[in-house]
Amino acid sequence: MITHDLLFIFISFATIIATYQRTDGIVCGTSEIEGQIAEDNCASTLCADHPTPQLKMSTKLFACDFEVFGIVQGVFFRKYTQKQASSLGLRGWCMNTRDDTVKGQLEGEEKAMNEMKYWLQTKGSPSSRIDKAVFSVPKEIVSYSFKDFSIRR
Repeated sequence: MITHDLLFIFISFATIIATYQRTDGIVCGTSEIEGQIAEDNCASTLCADHPTPQLKMSTKLFACDFEVFGIVQGVFFRKYTQKQASSLGLRGWCMNTRDDTVKGQLEGEEKAMNEMKYWLQTKGSPSSRIDKAVFSVPKEIVSYSFKDFSIRR
């Protein structure tokens, strides 16, 4: 029993010694297997001199058209729409129509597009009244068509 306890203490102590702090403040661990030291369990994607490759997920881009009905002209709706879209990293445009609606186009990642759609349906500018918002079916695009989100006149 004592041998097992001493072995456990020895292994624990060796593990503590094998764990060391790198110059960048990241704690990494090493282990020795059959005489070879292998570094593993690094807490950062980049440990000082041993960068760990990280897979970058490709983000899909989508585009859709929208039109918002209600009291959306003369209430700074386009300006607030531009501010909201830009804060979400979306690109595209919006404009007033002769039918007293605001229409436009959105381009960006799916999550941001969904947040913007919700905003267009429920919030808008403080003085606006949204009766309904209509969106086209989002289509996947390979690259952006716009450099930012603008207001068209």
